[in-house]
Amino acid sequence: MKAAAPVPLVAIRLGLVVMFIAATVTAPLYFQNQNTKFLHGLATAFPERLGADWTAATRDGLPVFSALVHAVASASSPLVFYLIEAALLAIMCLSLLEIARLSAPRHRDSPVFLLIAASVLVALVHPPQETSLRGVAQQYMMHGYLQPSEFGILYLPALLLAVARRPVALVVMAVPAAIHPAYILISAIGIAAILWDRRRAGAQLPLLFLALALALLVLPPVDLALRFAPTDPESFARANDILAFERIPHHSDPRLWADFDALRKLGIALAALAVAPNRLTRVLLFALLAVALGGAGYVALTGNAEIALMAPWRASIVIVPVADAILLGWVLERILDRVRDRRLVAGLAALAFGWAGLAAAGGMAIKWRDFAGAQFPDHIRFAHENYSPGDIYLTSPDMADFRLDAMVAQFVTRKTHPYLDTEVIEWDHRLRLAERVFPSDGPLQCGALDEVLALYEISHVLVAKDKLPQPPCARLAPLFEGESHSVLAIRPPG
Repeated sequence: MKAAAPVPLVAIRLGLVVMFIAATVTAPLYFQNQNTKFLHGLATAFPERLGADWTAATRDGLPVFSALVHAVASASSPLVFYLIEAALLAIMCLSLLEIARLSAPRHRDSPVFLLIAASVLVALVHPPQETSLRGVAQQYMMHGYLQPSEFGILYLPALLLAVARRPVALVVMAVPAAIHPAYILISAIGIAAILWDRRRAGAQLPLLFLALALALLVLPPVDLALRFAPTDPESFARANDILAFERIPHHSDPRLWADFDALRKLGIALAALAVAPNRLTRVLLFALLAVALGGAGYVALTGNAEIALMAPWRASIVIVPVADAILLGWVLERILDRVRDRRLVAGLAALAFGWAGLAAAGGMAIKWRDFAGAQFPDHIRFAHENYSPGDIYLTSPDMADFRLDAMVAQFVTRKTHPYLDTEVIEWDHRLRLAERVFPSDGPLQCGALDEVLALYEISHVLVAKDKLPQPPCARLAPLFEGESHSVLAIRPPG
């Protein structure tokens, strides 16, 4: 009989992992940041489609992730992108549940504890409370669609492996840094915390795993330093200012994101620090919190764009979900200690499971709506089906989805930017030109269009029908009229 006891616990875990994935809102490809992060990989996989795209030809800041995108896009089905995302969500769910169990030594193996804790996690991953598992400054390790930041989820099993003193924890802690350079600092702190804890415990230094971890940690910054070395101090400073305080101030400027939500999450982090279940978790939380707060204070006082782009507060993507899981386990342990009435305990479990069930059903309903109704507008279908190598579309810079939906080259978008300083400045120049062609409060401007055509090769212009100029621009020839947008070809000059 005792040998059969773990079976229900496994079933609870697997069932709630499925609910966790179901509750997470997932959008069809390509969505939001995927328009930027997938571009280089898709361009190398389909050079005949995106080879003429200037942004796709800029220096790639995410070579490992781009290689993954290239491999999937060129050798398999886009379904694999969703499967990778589902696997990462499963890792996140199981890891957060295990972190909660660390804080509940007396009830951690109870089916009731597992059911309630996992149900709360399922509910927390669904809107509107899904921000509870995200960091500050709109930073997150999970947003429901595959992108490099999602691999920050690997920090959670890395922490659990480190608590169990498994040497492979060092390598797992370093992997996110190899995929997303923004994680280099977090990985470095995590590896240092693991080494410190092993030394305090008198554990042997795992030289092979340490060497692998340091290789994963050191190679990305060396690569960045070589490939993204400043062209000159003025260009480097200008590019940093453009990205930090014009392109992504909501991520980079503490004066904008330091609000009540950030203060609330700081309080949760401090509470979790006070009740953390072991020394390593306390040290890691403290170190990440110190770096996040110190970096935010420094940028708020100095306005330093370079540190703002490093975003030390990105450490909150680890701090917040770990703190939530610690407090969840700690609180639930004390509730189960005090509540002796089995009917009341069963009621709490049923309530939590019902909440999770509603979240899972809501997530599936949103998926059904988004995927079943996913159909490209007619102007995107026209661009995709009538594409010729070398075609370049000039669109409103706000049309971030057009490039990858139609799989055609696009002049510029506000969403997708390069990282090399001179390329950032060129992107900003293109953006300003496109904004003059497509003003927010009026029709397409023919004079601004002529400025673009004098400097760049453009084959087509895509414009909303209510933004068509009257009289028409001399260089534009109607090619296709859709429900909402018109495609116009560029006439030769003269």
